[in-house]
Amino acid sequence: MKFEGGGLDNPFWIAAARLLIEIPYAASLKDRRRVVRSLTDGARCRFAASASDLGPDGTHKTAELGFAFCGSSSAELRERMANLEKFLCQREEEGEFEIMRFSPEVFSHGDISDRQDK
Repeated sequence: MKFEGGGLDNPFWIAAARLLIEIPYAASLKDRRRVVRSLTDGARCRFAASASDLGPDGTHKTAELGFAFCGSSSAELRERMANLEKFLCQREEEGEFEIMRFSPEVFSHGDISDRQDK
């Protein structure tokens, strides 16, 4: 079912980021889960972010996490994403993991709809 119009004219922005980390001292999947859970729970509580472990399954030395926000302005979401990145960098300094890549994106809902229609 596709909804169009109907007073949905307010801008709707989405911010999403992928974080790739290395967990050099993890000796087991339990160690990996502890680090990942600490990061995802921290992002959820501190920033009201949606956060998820994206894998890869079966390895305890690396993890890829996804984070997302939504809001009414791109500036607001860029600021929230910058604060999330700062939080992750502070946590990295504690030495449990190393950030290999952090790739944030901010886009409007219309951009997604346009991509799906093509």
